[in-house]
Amino acid sequence: MHRALLAVVAAASLAQGCAAAGASSPSAELSGRLDDSGVTVVAALTTGPDGTRQVRAVFSPQKLGFHLYSMDLPPGGVSGLGVPTTVTVGGSLRAAGSPTADSPVRNLRIEELDVDLPVYPDGPVTIAVPVRRTGNGRAEVVVTYGACSPSSCLAPVRDRVIALVPVGT
Repeated sequence: MHRALLAVVAAASLAQGCAAAGASSPSAELSGRLDDSGVTVVAALTTGPDGTRQVRAVFSPQKLGFHLYSMDLPPGGVSGLGVPTTVTVGGSLRAAGSPTADSPVRNLRIEELDVDLPVYPDGPVTIAVPVRRTGNGRAEVVVTYGACSPSSCLAPVRDRVIALVPVGT
């Protein structure tokens, strides 16, 4: 039951992302899920109509009013503030290009600290990474992120591995 629900969530997330971009829906081969620190991450290995493969990770804050930091944020943050949203691959996957996000980056100004932080708009954001398979072994997605609202931040999540399993199993 859990795997069937996971497949439905992954397919819906991917279809929503593709519809928003005006593209036809890629088919998901493998998917996985992580629920940690107030954010749900659904990752899937997809194959587009042109045969290219990519990992798509949909980061969805579980509460309204929360945003994720941009992947453009430096690894140590700005003045030690913030955790960049990152998606890397491992196991039988290798990156074949740079990651891209489906949401624009905006600067969040924190006057009290005299700092600007690059963040995505409140709500879900999808990061896609072109990939290639290097074998039939376990496919993994590794994510790092931090989510905040105007008044609070959730504990950052660093280097969490999501194992991708066949969709529908």
